[in-house]
Amino acid sequence: MKKEKKYLLFITLLFGILFSIGNPAVPLYTNSLNISGKFVGFYLASGGVGLMIFATLWGSLGDIKDRNKVLAIVFWGFALGQFLFGIFENQYLLLLASLISGMFVAGVLVNIYSYINDSYDLEQERNKVLSYAVSMFLAGGAIAYLVGGYLAKAFDPNYGIVFIIQSGLLVLAGIYIYFEKTDLIDNDSHLTRMHFWNNVKQSFNLPWVPIYTISLTFFISFSHNNVRRFLDYYIINEDYSAVQLGYLIFTVGIVSLISNIFIAPYFLKRFHNFRFLQFQFIFAPIFLYLSFVTNNLMVGMYTYFIGYTIMLAIYEPTAISFMSDNKAISQGVLVGVRQSIVGLGMTLGFIVGGFLFDIKELYVFYFSIFFYIIVLIGFTILIHLRKEEVKEYRRNYLKEAKKS
Repeated sequence: MKKEKKYLLFITLLFGILFSIGNPAVPLYTNSLNISGKFVGFYLASGGVGLMIFATLWGSLGDIKDRNKVLAIVFWGFALGQFLFGIFENQYLLLLASLISGMFVAGVLVNIYSYINDSYDLEQERNKVLSYAVSMFLAGGAIAYLVGGYLAKAFDPNYGIVFIIQSGLLVLAGIYIYFEKTDLIDNDSHLTRMHFWNNVKQSFNLPWVPIYTISLTFFISFSHNNVRRFLDYYIINEDYSAVQLGYLIFTVGIVSLISNIFIAPYFLKRFHNFRFLQFQFIFAPIFLYLSFVTNNLMVGMYTYFIGYTIMLAIYEPTAISFMSDNKAISQGVLVGVRQSIVGLGMTLGFIVGGFLFDIKELYVFYFSIFFYIIVLIGFTILIHLRKEEVKEYRRNYLKEAKKS
């Protein structure tokens, strides 16, 4: 398992770099084509549509095939979408390119998370590996924004070249993954041998607690994706450069990386997932609000926004770890459904966000704060409904701590 673990973390890092390296150039590219805020929302949403529709299908395919081969195909498909995005200048063709990219990006994290959940039975070890995986993804994204900012500057005003370069790197990475000898085949063989469509049909028979938490995921995805992508536009529109944007996201990513390595495992060992999730969404909306009311934007970004990012970074391993407790449903389907809801939140979020951004740019972020408050209320209710389970988890930890 040691070899697979190192390989999986490397692929996650690679995914973070190659799938985000074009992001700093996106607002510059669309601005150069005179694409408005409303249409930007539709362009971003088209990628969410692909995630919403295809995440469960990619997860199910990974359940019955070698996830390694599935990941290679996903990298190649995303390369096609980014290549088309780089050569198209018509706003409707850009929507098509973005949709193709979204169809394939849906297959990456669902298969990585599912493999980890299937392969680690011990909760503490699973939480640690999930934290490491999210950390590698964040580190990759941080590196991508730094490099992507300089690429956007180097090819100004021919920003489409950045996406063509990204496409070429994705193709090379896909070739490496496809021919790599490390097989990512699940341990859960009685589920992975199921027929593909029978596997998919499990998504209609989920227990109520995963349904409840997945429903809250919609609000989180709606808000966080709006903050993450419209922040790029907001900073560029405030006359900061792509390089400055790159340095900001790089710093935020490194801080999030450290948080996932040290903060998430520390608290997950001591508190039930639901309690830890409640804690995160007490502070996330506060930090987000303070980020944009601070007099100097960059001061707000490098202080309060980093705090907000830490809360959302440690959310992901917390939520994914909980999914692994439901062994009656294959992990590809369970995590796939969750990622589909992430796609739904992303799709509707970007459409609404585009209209809000056109009215007043800060409305996008204020609306996200409102949704985070709904999430906080949701997890508070869930803790009340499962209070004995939450208390028992804490009591067991205290007993183990005394023994050691």
